[in-house]
Amino acid sequence: MIKGSMPKALKFRFKALCAQHGLKMSEVLEVLISEWVKADGPTSSFMTDTSDENRDNITHIKAYIPSSLKTQFKVLCAQREVLQRFILYNLIREWVETTHETNLP
Repeated sequence: MIKGSMPKALKFRFKALCAQHGLKMSEVLEVLISEWVKADGPTSSFMTDTSDENRDNITHIKAYIPSSLKTQFKVLCAQREVLQRFILYNLIREWVETTHETNLP
């Protein structure tokens, strides 16, 4: 299991989009993390940080992913000197934005 934190509004958008597409949040996160690992852990596109967010507006998220993927993810985050929660937040944010845009009428 991996854990992260993010604004409540983003988590609710993520949860709603997953439900709308018949997906489980853990499944989506597994794919996103796997793609990030396969791409060798790029961080240049991740310019948003959640550290300035109001703590009352923050919620936690957890996902169950294979232990081998979790290890790869942890190693790449350490090598890139980024927090896992920062990468999770940005992977989810990008997925929500992309998925939301493709579903606009």
